[in-house]
Amino acid sequence: MTAPDDRFGMPASAFQAARESHGLDSPVFRMGMYVPTRQEVATLPATQLLPIVIDWMWESPSELIPNNDQIAQLCTILRARPDATESEIRELIVACEDYLKV
Repeated sequence: MTAPDDRFGMPASAFQAARESHGLDSPVFRMGMYVPTRQEVATLPATQLLPIVIDWMWESPSELIPNNDQIAQLCTILRARPDATESEIRELIVACEDYLKV
């Protein structure tokens, strides 16, 4: 079983490399630098989760770009949520499915 605080297998070295490539002293916050935990995907309100997931999929630096397996896992967690039929969660599921088609 994977830990709830796991960030879909992203190693700490990937986050460090992304920070370094963007500039450690840069005052600009780079979109897509935050990879949600499995627990966050399972529990955060859709309004909070949507921008996090979309930014990770489409705006992340090269060191943090999710692979198809990570997005498939994320989608599986979304589908298992009790609110999976709500429009905002469905929107996220569709966004994951679209990502996997690219």
